[in-house]
Amino acid sequence: MAPTDVNREAVERRKARLLDEYDGVSVREEHEEIPARLFPELRDLAREGYTGGGYVWVVRGPQQTAPLADSLPSDIEERRRVLMILSRGTDRWGLPGGGRECGETYEEAATREVSEETGIDCSVVEPFLIRQRVSVSKGEHDERLHTLWVFFDGRYEGGTIRIQPGELNGAAWFADPPERMHPENEFRAAEWNP
Repeated sequence: MAPTDVNREAVERRKARLLDEYDGVSVREEHEEIPARLFPELRDLAREGYTGGGYVWVVRGPQQTAPLADSLPSDIEERRRVLMILSRGTDRWGLPGGGRECGETYEEAATREVSEETGIDCSVVEPFLIRQRVSVSKGEHDERLHTLWVFFDGRYEGGTIRIQPGELNGAAWFADPPERMHPENEFRAAEWNP
């Protein structure tokens, strides 16, 4: 019996929209095997329409920082900075963002999640990476789950960091990206020029 593709058409349609709207986006196709005990929960989410999420490389310019406190020297050089998060259960820095909810675009999901997770308001500029993933079970399940993970360049619009404690261990503005990052962040950081 041939495997059943869950969300393939929806993912292809959403990817086509992004590629039509934005030029020069890098697309990476990935395949992963999910442990059999975890697969049913992911399959159920996919059957309900879950197709992935959006993340933002939020950049804040020197002119967008708060004024220096009187106790600090006036010759401190401010640089552009990128917002990164440390999710619970990991020691790698990542980008804020998360899953798309019903009716949202990846752009809307990304900006909503950044605000919820960090208290920072941002706008998306354009995607720099699309990861199209097909997930299969290491067990007896015969479905293939299709998802799309979209990574955007973004602009800081306001707010101060207030992390969502149930999801994050921390968030910070980095002038130089940290050593331990998730691969998609390393992809973007290779071109980062604060």
